[in-house]
Amino acid sequence: MKYNRDSGRVELAWGPGDEGRLRIEVRDTGIGIPSERIDELFQPFNRIGAEHGVIEGAGVGLALTKQLVEKMAGRVGVQSAHGLGSCFWFELPQDHGEPPPGGAAPAAPPPAADGAARPRLRVLYVEDNPANQRLMHDIFEDFDTCSLICAHEAALGIELARAEPPALILMDINLPGMDGYAALAVLKADPATGSIPVVALSANAMPADVERGLAAGFADYLTKPLDFTRLHAVLAQYLGGTPDA
Repeated sequence: MKYNRDSGRVELAWGPGDEGRLRIEVRDTGIGIPSERIDELFQPFNRIGAEHGVIEGAGVGLALTKQLVEKMAGRVGVQSAHGLGSCFWFELPQDHGEPPPGGAAPAAPPPAADGAARPRLRVLYVEDNPANQRLMHDIFEDFDTCSLICAHEAALGIELARAEPPALILMDINLPGMDGYAALAVLKADPATGSIPVVALSANAMPADVERGLAAGFADYLTKPLDFTRLHAVLAQYLGGTPDA
């Protein structure tokens, strides 16, 4: 929509694709993409020059779309004519509703035995300072049940949270562009992310700052310099894990 022209159109179409797949197409009458730059479209953070314009974006939407479609055994692509418009498409295998062999419902996977590997809980850290990101990565090396994903700006963090909701979000307040409070409001308003606990982690450390953060809806408010004992307590509270001895 946002790359279209005034009084332009967006059309949705669907039909049979290759190898029995269902094909979905989204066509627009927008600015189109130069043919020599088509291959750059699905690269994270690559906006093909649009980052210098007035249209906002993080450059991760198509990369996340490609990842999600391919996880569902599908594929995605685009045809475009510069100045005329684009057609983005994806194809997914069809479910014909066939019952499993023997007519029985598929059995639920057995619970993991004690000592067996379990899925690691994802924690998203939204922080624009690379040094702080590295410090947090070092801290999470001691948590065998968790994995850390970092985003350098709020818009990217929101997209990552929507694409694959984490168990917990650590959010800096003073971020470029959208600050932590605005990001929290967006996350809380989205049904896909509204229930994820968001913990503030900020250098704004006055009692009034903490009070404001908690009133805004942060699940907790940690201050910099980081108190490791407090951080470990918060992670244990929301993730149920403790650092390795």
